[in-house]
Amino acid sequence: MAKSRYEPLVKLKKKALDTAERSLIAANNALSSATDKLSHAYDELSQMSLPTHGNVGEFTQATAMIHAQHQTIERCRLTLLSAQHQQHQMRERFKAAMIDFEKFKYLEVQEMNAALKHLKRQEEKMLDEIGTMTYKKEIL
Repeated sequence: MAKSRYEPLVKLKKKALDTAERSLIAANNALSSATDKLSHAYDELSQMSLPTHGNVGEFTQATAMIHAQHQTIERCRLTLLSAQHQQHQMRERFKAAMIDFEKFKYLEVQEMNAALKHLKRQEEKMLDEIGTMTYKKEIL
């Protein structure tokens, strides 16, 4: 069967869809990693405690470590928000690519169906003509 005029576009849209899918997978992995890092940072914070006795230097050091852990948590939280935003963008890009691909795939199928219908009509005409010729030979 003849190639569709939409075939190159379908291939192009399929490549764009595959690229968008890979980007979405990467964004999902980044989101998962950011979530794990934030969870790990909270776990580390929960294990920290202030000394109940000792000198002021130990207390100051423990306070600085807790403060540093809070800063780490804040950085992880910002990274998580960024990863969520990136994932949302990649999901929208993937949806748009999927719609474009499906649109051109549908047009390609419609064109192929029309060509097939045309071929069937030509075959029917040819068979009718052969039948008519055979009938005329039998009469003569």
